[in-house]
Amino acid sequence: MQAAQDDFESQKLFFKPAESFSPYYEQSFSCINQRHVDSAEIEINPLMRFSPIFEYVLHPDVKDLIFVNQQQFIKFYFDLVTHILAEVDLCHGMTKREFYIRKIRKEVLAGIYGETARAGMEQLKRDKQIEVADELLRVIEVGSSIHAFCHIMKQIFDGCIIYQSQAHPQRLYVYIGREREEKLQKQWQMIKEIFLPLDIEVKEFWAEHFGILDIDETMKLDAIAIF
Repeated sequence: MQAAQDDFESQKLFFKPAESFSPYYEQSFSCINQRHVDSAEIEINPLMRFSPIFEYVLHPDVKDLIFVNQQQFIKFYFDLVTHILAEVDLCHGMTKREFYIRKIRKEVLAGIYGETARAGMEQLKRDKQIEVADELLRVIEVGSSIHAFCHIMKQIFDGCIIYQSQAHPQRLYVYIGREREEKLQKQWQMIKEIFLPLDIEVKEFWAEHFGILDIDETMKLDAIAIF
């Protein structure tokens, strides 16, 4: 869980039995107060909860005598099984909705929702990816809407402003409030493609706001977007 918060994908972790460990803790970090994952190799006490699974293969008489020529196999076997156990652990207490959200996140990253969605999702940190997947599940359940589009825009582009035309209600003007760059452009394209209803027109403005009469903040010289 901490690895996910640190943007360290679980498949990059490599679990190994600790050489020395406390019988009272499953993790075996160099510092008991360690709060972040700073290495791909994670040492654990495998006998604290999973003794029936590992006690035979890790017993010195078995590992160093019977499997003396299969040390590499034991090493990768331990990592594989521990990854499976970790996934089972993470699913405990998970609601059906949370399961669906994580499934959608993986599908978007796999390109199932298109290359634009995949490219944009890859630019986000994991917590923002979860927010996108959560809103996408809501769209799947009730259909796309301006509300869903506006909600996810506020989540990804904090401080953005969205206007709806009074003369043409199907037209939106989005002030993103950021300098245009490739990373943000991909995020914007993703949101526009998978959340914007098909009958809605949208015009985006990046760092410069368009001018609005009687609103002094939008009428600054050399800082007004023209359209």
